[in-house]
Amino acid sequence: MSIRRPLTKPFLAFLLSISFIAYVSADTLELVNGDRVSGELIGISGNLVEFDTTYAGVLRIQQDHVATIHSDKSFLIVDKAGQRASTTFNASIDIASTHIARSDAVPLLGGASVLTNQVDLSASYSTGNSSTQVYLFTTESQFTRPKSEHVLKSAFHFDIAEGEELKNQVNVNYKTRNFFREKWFYALNADGFRDPLKAIDLRLAPTAGIGHRFWDHTYSTLTAEIGIAAIFEKSDEMSTEHPAISWELDFSRRLLGGRLEAFHEHRLLAAIDEGFVLDSSNGLKYAFVENVSLNLLANLKHDTNVPEGIDKTDITYVAGIGLTF
Repeated sequence: MSIRRPLTKPFLAFLLSISFIAYVSADTLELVNGDRVSGELIGISGNLVEFDTTYAGVLRIQQDHVATIHSDKSFLIVDKAGQRASTTFNASIDIASTHIARSDAVPLLGGASVLTNQVDLSASYSTGNSSTQVYLFTTESQFTRPKSEHVLKSAFHFDIAEGEELKNQVNVNYKTRNFFREKWFYALNADGFRDPLKAIDLRLAPTAGIGHRFWDHTYSTLTAEIGIAAIFEKSDEMSTEHPAISWELDFSRRLLGGRLEAFHEHRLLAAIDEGFVLDSSNGLKYAFVENVSLNLLANLKHDTNVPEGIDKTDITYVAGIGLTF
């Protein structure tokens, strides 16, 4: 036999306070027809407003159907005139003139900043008739401010077969984009690469150029940039310097409600007097749980100037796990 005890007043007060805090902290979205929705604003882009609710999941509403948004959180907002600002959403914000609103913006360094990080790890190990180990570890951090973006990438790739090292590559890349118009930006890029098996002890390639972001939507982005570069390379105790032209393209497309991302990115460094270097990455990322994804990647690296007996092109197919935070 069970006995039900009445709720005590302190406990009832605790439940009411929790409910009140949740109610107060919720964002509110008002449609042009007068309907109101409570939840959490994710962001605005591609003429869509993404709004997370506890009762219907993530809603994606056409931007012209939304009248006002109220949120106490700070957002990085870019209007259709290209003006960028850090502010909260209230009735004074014209939703129709908003081009992009990125969530999780916090006041930092005198303006709105958004920091995202991604770590991907792929590894395989086999024994028996042959013993092989393959490791690919990549990181990417993007720091977005009202009028600039900073991206730091690194990649470490090691292959060992029967105790023999087949691949030992390290690549670190930093770039900054400073927007002077809504879609146009100045770009500075610093790239470092090392591959002893190709007799490259160190290759540095600083680049300055200009770029254009063709679109930046909820489900798709396309960015291209071109510039001039200098290639400094040290190999076998020899140092060389070459002027070069740089070309980059980044494309991504999200499918299945944003859970699946297909992407392609490449960078071409063409030395004016000899040869070129091409780096390309293509793949799929599927988020099977929040912030954790299954990755299928194909990475290509081509170098026209390699020692005799070494392949000019490396193509690697890998599957691994990614973490975003």
